[in-house]
Amino acid sequence: MNEDPTISIGAAGETQKGPVQQADAAVVAATWGSFSLLARVGSGGFGEVYRAWDPHLQREVALKLLLPGAITGEAEYEAMLREARALASVHHPNIVPVHGIDRHDGRVGFWTDFVRGKTLSVLVSEQGTFGAREAALIGLDVARALSAVHRAGMLHRDIKAENVMREEGGRILLMDFGLSTLEQRQTNIVGTPNYMAPELFFEGGRGTVATDIYSMGVLLYFLVAGGYPARLRGLIREEARAEFTRRKPLMDIRPDLPEPLLRTVSTAMEVDPTKRFTSAGQLASALAESLGTHAPAEVATAAEPPRRKFTTKWAFVGLLSAAMTLVSLLVWFGGREKLPWGTKGSEATLSSPANAEFVKAQNLLLASYKESNLVGAVNGFQTVLKADPTNALAAARLGAAYFVQHGYNHDPKLLDNASEWSNRAIALQPELAAPYITLARIAALEGDTDQATLQAKKALSLEPRSAEAHCAQGEVLEAQGRAKEAISAYQQAIDLAPEDWRWPMSLGVAEYREGNRTEAISQLQRATDFAPDNAMAYYDLSIAHRQSGELKQARNDLDRSISLDPTASKYAALGSLLLFEGQFDEAAQMERKAIELNPNSYQAYEDLAAAYSWSGTNHDKAVQAYRKAIELEEADHANKQEPGRIASLAGDYAAVGDTRKGLALARKALALKADDPTVEYGAGEAFELLGRRAAAIPLIASAVAKGYDTYEFEHSPELASLRADPKFIAALNDLKEKKQ
Repeated sequence: MNEDPTISIGAAGETQKGPVQQADAAVVAATWGSFSLLARVGSGGFGEVYRAWDPHLQREVALKLLLPGAITGEAEYEAMLREARALASVHHPNIVPVHGIDRHDGRVGFWTDFVRGKTLSVLVSEQGTFGAREAALIGLDVARALSAVHRAGMLHRDIKAENVMREEGGRILLMDFGLSTLEQRQTNIVGTPNYMAPELFFEGGRGTVATDIYSMGVLLYFLVAGGYPARLRGLIREEARAEFTRRKPLMDIRPDLPEPLLRTVSTAMEVDPTKRFTSAGQLASALAESLGTHAPAEVATAAEPPRRKFTTKWAFVGLLSAAMTLVSLLVWFGGREKLPWGTKGSEATLSSPANAEFVKAQNLLLASYKESNLVGAVNGFQTVLKADPTNALAAARLGAAYFVQHGYNHDPKLLDNASEWSNRAIALQPELAAPYITLARIAALEGDTDQATLQAKKALSLEPRSAEAHCAQGEVLEAQGRAKEAISAYQQAIDLAPEDWRWPMSLGVAEYREGNRTEAISQLQRATDFAPDNAMAYYDLSIAHRQSGELKQARNDLDRSISLDPTASKYAALGSLLLFEGQFDEAAQMERKAIELNPNSYQAYEDLAAAYSWSGTNHDKAVQAYRKAIELEEADHANKQEPGRIASLAGDYAAVGDTRKGLALARKALALKADDPTVEYGAGEAFELLGRRAAAIPLIASAVAKGYDTYEFEHSPELASLRADPKFIAALNDLKEKKQ
């Protein structure tokens, strides 16, 4: 793509600064399909990028239109369609999601979010080269995004500074997948010469993971050096061979850089592909290790913008929501680490104001089940750090507090803050376990289990008897699907700190997910015994009691939770309980209460619609409530690509009789995460509502066999006919036998 220094253009968007006549001169009064083309913001050899208006999403998008004739036949279009679908299945905070692909007027196009920001090439031209820490952080984000692409069986093939954008607000985005893949099909080679690996020149090779890793090394080189190791103007082999022999090691240009970063760049750019990092995850691990090499003064004075924004994956299905997401709300920190006042670990007396403020903030963090306590904890640690910017443990605790705050309101900036302060703590005092734990939990939440494992192991090596570290390891193991090992890790945390409410709560949720309801109730009850004002523990205890058929106790638990902390989600949960008990009017009343507290709760509108529908007397109100739920879900762009949310939306469309959208969304959810019981159940329910029982039976049977909310399944009137179907009964029994 062509790029003007004043207009940073990427696959997803652009930012205007200074003169804008060049971009605005391309404003067009035209359309492509249903899209209105507002302005052309970029062009290249294979297509153009427009800022466009999507009337269906009611928002601006970045529309990439291939040039007429770029796609020459149906086979090529189908190939592009497969690539777009594959890319759309990759969910990562540092990759802009693809929303669709189509063709009109002889031109193929696909569209993404329109993101305002500047590419790294523009930033280097405007601000000069990056420092070691900032370059490593950027590289870490890009490497994690690339790892997600590779795990999906894809390659990027054209990683370069022009294809990485820093969004306004700091998020790093890897872009420009689509046109490079077209170029490879037409030229048999793809990439930008300065970033291309030697084997692409001399061996006629195609793109591989190793060539993407090489390009990552050149990108890092460019960020800190402002140039390239080899100046390659074209694909002429003789010229390329001479340039590769004259490559300048980064150490000769930037001898001031930390040795681990120099070594990382050198390994990524090895001429022999077998000597490079074997994966993007391995490269990310090396960059993470290099972040601990800076002097404390540099970290303490750095004023870097946040870089990481990603969406927490929440799966709300009636009352099950709290159990499925509980672990992401907990905060863990060890009890053995001292309170180091400065990087040398010297301790102040307990009577010092800074120490007293730290202890107060830490006690508030221990009671993280109250959101107001977290606000106090953040303020307290900030006060400590204002007095002493080199206090590593306070920085680590502040990072942990930000992470837990994110669990309440899902603001991606809080995860940026959590990552930033954890890395600062490591740079100040690398032997602290606490910041590695927070980084492990962030990586696990993001789905980068390789990085999460690395950070958790680092924490355990520093504090092998830390209950916090063992519990963090349990969370990483759960993210990897290793539930039994996770349960053992949680039990180890309990053995080390048997009177702490956090560990039995984590173990209780893990046991619940494994279908061990009696043990789940026992552990969650212990959590309420240790923290009687913990509304969250009572909330989850009500779920376990309900699943065990103990409805009276479940109602008592919910009433207790509401009395401690009345929130929309708790009233919605109570409405769901009443709904399945057949108390439709009371259920509707609770859901309306939830909507009063949170007018944007699509779950409350779904349950309100069910209450109206199941009563058999309020069909019109039910349809109206379902349509409101659809409106809210469609408007929530941050979470609408999460498979569980897509399956839920499919059911809502099915409930209002929209067969086309209901089927399309159900299939999309399954394509993204077919083995998830929440997705299976939601998609199966949509199929059943739309009269596709043959498709519904295996999905719902699989979800129930895996332990999906059996109480909901057994009491849903919409699935009564399916429950009695001999084919369903046989399918469910067969799966249960195989599980045994």
